[in-house]
Amino acid sequence: MSVPYSGELNRLHAEIDHLTTVHRAAAGLARALTEHLADAPFRLADQLARLLEGELEPDNVPEGSNP
Repeated sequence: MSVPYSGELNRLHAEIDHLTTVHRAAAGLARALTEHLADAPFRLADQLARLLEGELEPDNVPEGSNP
């Protein structure tokens, strides 16, 4: 593999890793939203929307996030 392609390949792998992290965080928020729908649906739905729109990073969403 030539040098120009290896740099692009590394960038694509990093992007895939980031998207996988976002997907896992979104799945966690969706589960939390389902489990705690009666407690605080708006806040969890807002976090999920902000995550998917790129306004919130996965590192800012604790696993099993509760409002």
